[in-house]
Amino acid sequence: MSRKRKVTPSDDDSVYGDADYEQKKPRKTVKRKHLLSTTPKRNKHNKGDAFDCTEGQTEGRAAMAQTMPHAAKLHVFSSQKLPRQALLEWYDGVHAVRGMPWRKPYQHSWNAEEKAQRAYEVWVSEIMLQQTQVATVIPYYNRWMERFPTIRDLAASDIDSVNSLWKGLGYYSRAARLLSGAQKAVKEFGGRLPDNAQDMESKIPGIGRYSAGAICSIAYNQCVPVLDGNVHRLLSRLLALHAPPKAKQTLDVLWAGASAFVEDAERPGDVNQALIELGSTVCKISSSCGGYTENIRCNQGTTEATSANDHELPDIEELCTLCEPLPSGAQVTAYPMKAEKKKAREELDIVNVIEWHEQNSGQRWFLLVRRPEGGLLAGLHEFPTAANVPVTPSTSSHIEIAHSLLSALLVSPPPAQLSSAGKSDDQTARRSAPQRNTGLHDSLRVTKIVPAGEVLHIFSHIRKTYRVQWIVLEGGSGDEPPALVQQPDLTAFGAAMPKTSKGKLSAKKRAKASNDAHGTPSAQATQWVRMEDVAGTNIGTGVMKIWRQVHALWGGHTYADRPDEE
Repeated sequence: MSRKRKVTPSDDDSVYGDADYEQKKPRKTVKRKHLLSTTPKRNKHNKGDAFDCTEGQTEGRAAMAQTMPHAAKLHVFSSQKLPRQALLEWYDGVHAVRGMPWRKPYQHSWNAEEKAQRAYEVWVSEIMLQQTQVATVIPYYNRWMERFPTIRDLAASDIDSVNSLWKGLGYYSRAARLLSGAQKAVKEFGGRLPDNAQDMESKIPGIGRYSAGAICSIAYNQCVPVLDGNVHRLLSRLLALHAPPKAKQTLDVLWAGASAFVEDAERPGDVNQALIELGSTVCKISSSCGGYTENIRCNQGTTEATSANDHELPDIEELCTLCEPLPSGAQVTAYPMKAEKKKAREELDIVNVIEWHEQNSGQRWFLLVRRPEGGLLAGLHEFPTAANVPVTPSTSSHIEIAHSLLSALLVSPPPAQLSSAGKSDDQTARRSAPQRNTGLHDSLRVTKIVPAGEVLHIFSHIRKTYRVQWIVLEGGSGDEPPALVQQPDLTAFGAAMPKTSKGKLSAKKRAKASNDAHGTPSAQATQWVRMEDVAGTNIGTGVMKIWRQVHALWGGHTYADRPDEE
């Protein structure tokens, strides 16, 4: 499959995938007045095979939709005028241009095993392409297939290995879903993804209607449609549909249009890939296009009269009740109707960079906690965090949070008090390291809690402010870091908890949730990591920002570079 999707700077779950184009509960129908206007001036077509379809192209469906009330059938493809053959001819000339290694022609001679292998390859590419550009995905896809050439190889792996390979691609829950889906396919389906869209969607975690349609049409030649952001935009323009883009009735119309393209098609996979390729490379959000063939036109299929004077109004029962009115002179780029963006919610997290300093060798260790293997930043490591705290917590509450986390994470936590070496002054923190106390070697104690500033990290739906504090431990028994609780219960600190499809944790799973929230028994939930190894651990972009922030607090120095505190 091929498409170019918007890149966002966050690590969290993709918000631009299957769930966005699932049918939802219908909205109440509202009677609307349609604006009357004159037909805007047409642009001249480009010479040759291509023409400009987005700037001023208002004939046909678009003119009817924006000048007066119109029939609902305006948004239905006529089988006689469906440009499927022209679409395939265009696609045959461009399908190899971007050099996508997952794009291979379907072979009717493939046996069941070969089709299943293609399904795995397409599945991996589809998940990687969510919210990520093709050029970015290609090297990741190649490395992935070298490491996990078959679905069985992936199923035998673990979340750390998968996240390590995924690192830098963002939206880490995608990697976790690939792993869990592969494990289920091996366990329940003989190491093959189901060979039909219905079973694939219902039985493999992380695969929705769009992904199932893409995989099954390409790998199994099944005549099932796709509807992602690119196809949504393309069909909205072809059908001149200006309606709330995520409303159930709108999606019903667009899924029906996508289904018409692949109905009884000999090459359904290529038809779907062609629709996505056209939407991603030509029919873009706002730019002019010139890459259609003569027979693929925005608002195609309607050549009847387009003005208010010669257009016969349909019966009231046949009127379209979906479309919102367009202003006079609106161009094709007005389609699809813009969705109202939800404002990202603001959250404040208190992040605790906990360090244990081994006094004899000067070795520095840092405490990391694994996130849940599902949801936001699935399976990644982070510094111990109290999530979504009140916006104006006091300094004393920060210290209290630090000691509470230490009590939850350490088998033998230190007493809840600062030594005389404890400072809360940034200048002091920059010029001096924790006190190297040669006495009381067996007594674990907190020697420093220092504010380290704030880090802003923007997810697609959350604007996170990480308020960072550096906590230094010294002492303890022996030369090893303090013993850790391997499956700590951090729910009191806002640790993510698994949820049911209705958003609430079921009573039956509540006991298991505490373990799941920070890993499973087979995956270490807490660990000490040497200072030089922190950046190479499976941490997300936001945690890396925090790590750099703390480094700035130290001025880039290590303990070996600094004199002991006076």
